[in-house]
Amino acid sequence: MPAPLPAPARTRRDPAVAVWTVAGACWTVTVSLVLTDVPVFCHDDVVPDEAPGAFSTSFVTAFAAWLVMAGAMMLPTVVPLVRLFVPVTAGVPRRGLTRLAFLGGYLVVWGGFAAVAILGDSGIDALARVRSWPVAPSALVLGVALVVAGLFQFSPLKRMCLTACRSPWAFLWQHYRRGVRGSWLLGFRHGVLCLGCCWALMLIMFGTGLGSLLWMLALTGFMVVEKTAPSGARLVAPLGGALVLAGVAVAVLAVSADVHRGPAGSVGTADPGTAALLVTTLGLAVLLPMWKAGRPPPTGRSGSRGDTGRQ
Repeated sequence: MPAPLPAPARTRRDPAVAVWTVAGACWTVTVSLVLTDVPVFCHDDVVPDEAPGAFSTSFVTAFAAWLVMAGAMMLPTVVPLVRLFVPVTAGVPRRGLTRLAFLGGYLVVWGGFAAVAILGDSGIDALARVRSWPVAPSALVLGVALVVAGLFQFSPLKRMCLTACRSPWAFLWQHYRRGVRGSWLLGFRHGVLCLGCCWALMLIMFGTGLGSLLWMLALTGFMVVEKTAPSGARLVAPLGGALVLAGVAVAVLAVSADVHRGPAGSVGTADPGTAALLVTTLGLAVLLPMWKAGRPPPTGRSGSRGDTGRQ
């Protein structure tokens, strides 16, 4: 049975300011790297084809770039939990270390996901170089990522993890333990739930390229709304349908581009990532009102006392 939690007291300084500041810094770094054409932010160069001795350096660079991107996209989604966690830990010993441990546990989860995803992406790129494909490999990867992300929106795992993420007070009450170790485990558990909710959406970034700022903005907005908006859960299914439509559209675009490829190999078609975002936006604009019209109004959310908090 967890120890009783003290009621969160009002603090002079909103802890969300620090979270938004770090997220803003991550966005600034990401935009700067994209605008300066850093190779790691191109899909085909996540881990470039270099001499074996340079692979580790390329991997570390890609890993660091991913963590910065994840910080920009994911930190805004944890604001409600941080607003509860900071007052709760105001009187504990080694307060600063306790809070850093929470952040460390959260980053370990996303760091592990980044490592696996980067290695997988590198393997796909290597496979694309040693055999011919009926369509462009990058378009194929993007199409598959979109369809997987769309279908995952309808899964029980998505529903379970999203419910927990939307109920930060209930999560804190159930899992909070005093001390550095307890805070690290709390951050780790929340990271696992966050990953379980958003891993498929984040995979889209490997299909579009880590430097796709438009997709970064769109996905960040989707995840923040899903996790923190009062009716955010209603976005899940329409977004899933829109992503599946976008994945199919990218596949059709890739096949069409291959069929109409000119003698010199040039193709006069739209960028798959841009086309996918356009189809997703249009699909969401159509499906969201239809879904709302066919659903009863919300009757409330679990853990309402600290469910998401204000942004």
